[in-house]
Amino acid sequence: MHDEPEIEMVAMLSASLALVKPAGMTSKEAEDWLDAAFDALAHLPLHIFRDGIRAARLTCDHPSKIVPAVVAATKDALAWHNRPKHPPVLRLVAPEGPAHHEPLPHPDTLMPSLKRIGLKEGWIVDGPNGLEWSQEKSA
Repeated sequence: MHDEPEIEMVAMLSASLALVKPAGMTSKEAEDWLDAAFDALAHLPLHIFRDGIRAARLTCDHPSKIVPAVVAATKDALAWHNRPKHPPVLRLVAPEGPAHHEPLPHPDTLMPSLKRIGLKEGWIVDGPNGLEWSQEKSA
């Protein structure tokens, strides 16, 4: 079990380097490569990095190809991960008139957020007997 994503990322980079490490690469050069590779890929979330490093292991035959392969393999997933995320907009629709369907729930039984929206938009009004659906079309 890993406490930090960085530890797992460095371990996966190290394992990938071990697969393609040239015979003449010294331990200092390997350490420098790991530092540079981690710095280049540290911006990736761990779940996206895992997919990218797996793809790199399948195609790379030299250490210089690992980082570009990870970047290429994670490009679309990272764009999706970083896309603007807007919360859904809920709209409360005013009734069309006398309902022939099931009756509307009593306004007091609505979630507080829906009740506030209904009061704000005028679909729910404070009548003589408490909160009730407005008879006028507000929408």
